[in-house]
Amino acid sequence: MLGHDAVAQALVDHGVDTVFAVLGDGNLFIGENLQRQHGTNLIGATHEANAVCMAEGWAKASGKLGVASVTHGPGLTNTITALVEGVKNETPMLVVAGDTPVENEQHLQNLDQHALVTASGAGFQPVRNAETIAEDVSTAIRRAHSERRPIVLNVPLNIEWDEVEYVSRPPLNPSPVRLAPDPDQLDTALGIIASSTRPLILAGRGAVKSGAKDALLRLGETLGAPLATSLLGTGYFEGEPFNLGIHGTLSHEVAGETLAIADCVIAFGASLNFFTTDYQTLLAGKRVVHVDIDARHIDRHVTVDAGVVGDAAVVASAMNDLLNEAEHKASSFRTNELKSRLEAFDPAQAFEDKSYEGAVDPRTLTRRLEAGLPKERQVVVDAGRFMLDALTISVPKPENLVTSHGFGAIGLGMSTAIGAAVARPTLPTIVCIGDGGYMMGGLTELSTAVHLGLDLIVIVYNDGSYGAEHIQLVTKGMDPTASLHEWPDFCAVAESMGCQTMRIESLDDIDAAIDVVKNRTPGRPVLIEARTDPDVVSTIYGHHR
Repeated sequence: MLGHDAVAQALVDHGVDTVFAVLGDGNLFIGENLQRQHGTNLIGATHEANAVCMAEGWAKASGKLGVASVTHGPGLTNTITALVEGVKNETPMLVVAGDTPVENEQHLQNLDQHALVTASGAGFQPVRNAETIAEDVSTAIRRAHSERRPIVLNVPLNIEWDEVEYVSRPPLNPSPVRLAPDPDQLDTALGIIASSTRPLILAGRGAVKSGAKDALLRLGETLGAPLATSLLGTGYFEGEPFNLGIHGTLSHEVAGETLAIADCVIAFGASLNFFTTDYQTLLAGKRVVHVDIDARHIDRHVTVDAGVVGDAAVVASAMNDLLNEAEHKASSFRTNELKSRLEAFDPAQAFEDKSYEGAVDPRTLTRRLEAGLPKERQVVVDAGRFMLDALTISVPKPENLVTSHGFGAIGLGMSTAIGAAVARPTLPTIVCIGDGGYMMGGLTELSTAVHLGLDLIVIVYNDGSYGAEHIQLVTKGMDPTASLHEWPDFCAVAESMGCQTMRIESLDDIDAAIDVVKNRTPGRPVLIEARTDPDVVSTIYGHHR
């Protein structure tokens, strides 16, 4: 077969059945073969960065390898922000990129693609010649899984037209890693934990992936420790009596007071970044035990007192067994008063509503939508000032929250949501996005969502500005005019693409918007534009942001 057919065959041999792509000279025939010969679900994006974000959203929602494909030169340069996002999130992905013919240095789109990819932090895997295609594809996929980052498979165009005797490589089926802890590390950690009087358990996405919930609940009872999660562990302990919710900048008042007096934090599969630690203030004066399956994550953002490399469920179970053998007595940190305060806490009463005719308070908007939107849902949140409000929308399980702000770049949320919606077609996908991010990367892909017939509910928080920049200018007493924008009529544009729409300009409009969602036409995305005031400074649960 020809080289481009061999690339397609190698991808299929490794179980690839969905590819997000923008086709060009360098990848056109690979894509054509995937679709015609193999029936691969080839989804066309309008921009290469969006194709990569779709693949990442798909990977996060499905738990499998995300695959995108782009052409050479500008096709690859357009992916850089999305590649960095994937690197920051440690998402296993494969990006199949064409390259200009090696013998044509004067090709208009010639570029040192290796240097470009390396600068992004992604991995680079060249296809060396036609005879090594199967091996190189297999290596790229293995690397994506083992290195937990995007790998760019670089395919020179001339190789795609070489004839090759194709010999398949065995597919890679990575098995879950159940790494047991080192006894010395475990012993050191338990010494710290057993001597604490107010211990706290913190679970991140690593604990969720490990399936550690039951083990952590047992450990929490043994220690008398309240429970908290990172943002990516949202909802993991929902319904538990001593669930504090999110540990970090989004903590509510009762949780914040409890976190402040803890003397030991035992983190399982949480990165302890500055959001989770509220710029390390929540770790001040505390001893920290950090459990993670990847040794590189320990001491990465904060210096901890003890690190345990191992699977969260395995380590938690081992800790619990050893504590029980030692007849460890639970602390008194779990009190009836704390339990009662957590039960009584109402996030809707934690702030003063600042809505008026023409603009709604984003906190009130989010709380009302939280109650009215479908309960079985996945939620995708773009980056931007609005996200501090939008991230309080609950999900039935942590895996149903997909974020796109690992690099702090706005505008990646819509395409990430499309990928997640393709991965989970039976769930409504709610994507929360600011007006600036929507104009930057969301609007162009809305037609893709319509074309695919996705059950997508788009909520645009529209304050007519780049909000984070606006509030900085206002706070410093400067003219905020440069941050303000006159956008097109979002609802009119969305309707022209085939969406159902609703504009919210007052609190009375929220119920009508929820009715539109409830009565939405199957296969037709909904866009809700909510007008907000850029000068209303949001406070989350009483915390000024």
